[in-house]
Amino acid sequence: MATLTIAGKQHDAKFGFAFKNLADKNYNQTDKEGNEVGGFSSIYTGLLQFDIDALKAFWDCGLAHLGTKGRPTIAEIEKGLEARIDEDEGTEELFKEAFREIDSSGFFKRDAKMFWKNLELFKTMGKTDEEKAENEKGIQIFMDAKAELLGETELTD
Repeated sequence: MATLTIAGKQHDAKFGFAFKNLADKNYNQTDKEGNEVGGFSSIYTGLLQFDIDALKAFWDCGLAHLGTKGRPTIAEIEKGLEARIDEDEGTEELFKEAFREIDSSGFFKRDAKMFWKNLELFKTMGKTDEEKAENEKGIQIFMDAKAELLGETELTD
């Protein structure tokens, strides 16, 4: 389970509408064609890219169920993350916990499945063999990151 101690209190990330609504409100991104990708996809992709801001977003949304009065601030979440990074001597466990939880959550199970299905379709896109090869490389990077985060291979620096 993904847990984080903030201001002396241990918190568990929870996945539901509170997570989704806050993710869509605060972490939604727009792709090159102007389409909104959704907050879940932004956070999920960020975790696959080992983006420290994605960890912050994960915890911000994962604690959304606490409501506006009970949810720690971004600054408090950052302090909790920094303490955990110091304790763990790195970010490896934080990324693994966050990704495993969001990837296997019942609430986002279909979203995660669609992410990987859409990524597979991306292989066939591209006008030239060179573009298709580049797409294949990009997909492999995500697949390798997923394997690392799920503990199927070692994380590398």
